[in-house]
Amino acid sequence: MTGLRSLIIVLALIPIAACAQIDVATDRTPRNVLFVGNSFTYYNNSLHNHYRKLVAASGHKFDKPSRARIMTISGGHLPEHAGGITKVVGAEDWDVVVLQGHSLGPINEATAEPFRAAAREYSGFIRDQGARPVFFMTWAYLGKPEMTAKLDAAYSGIGRELDAQVVPVALAFATVTNGRPELALRIADARHPTLAGTYLAACTFYAALFGKSPQGLDYTAGLAEDDAAYLQRVAWDTVRMYKARGAP
Repeated sequence: MTGLRSLIIVLALIPIAACAQIDVATDRTPRNVLFVGNSFTYYNNSLHNHYRKLVAASGHKFDKPSRARIMTISGGHLPEHAGGITKVVGAEDWDVVVLQGHSLGPINEATAEPFRAAAREYSGFIRDQGARPVFFMTWAYLGKPEMTAKLDAAYSGIGRELDAQVVPVALAFATVTNGRPELALRIADARHPTLAGTYLAACTFYAALFGKSPQGLDYTAGLAEDDAAYLQRVAWDTVRMYKARGAP
């Protein structure tokens, strides 16, 4: 809990002008993105659809048609994708392949090493195919804020080991949960995302993969404009702060 409070305090104290100078750009803007994961990805008509609509709202023009897809298994752990990931990744010209583990996978003693082993194996294959592996840092369960620091350490650790980008969705969730608890990011099961939670994740992916702020984009997923604007701002601030601390 102490680590989470420290993170929130740091986010609040860093001046916006200083944050604006932080370089969050990636080595290239991804045209085709594959999201590999489970229900945390596919809830609410899927994260990839909201991400795609944010990209469209930005007015960004690619030289060829762009595509976003998902490959998900309900309740799936990362190693469970071994049977299909090579075929799906190898079938198309992906720029980025996002890897999302089970919400407890990277931090549970019994599943942490299988998660890391799968991350290493998949990342190598993804790079062999000319794409970039990117890790989706999932969020803590409601009422279990201690998960945030553990997920941060696990995903940041594998990101550094493999020199792979990590999208810090967990940290964005923690900021909103503490700053505006009335804006629910999780449904009644305390785990899966509400529409606002999926939208926040999509904004964080847009900020991380494009190196640009989603603030001002007119795609709100049907959320109230002030709520969408707040989530856009948190996503951008979180990505900048994560990069500023030297994270992958």
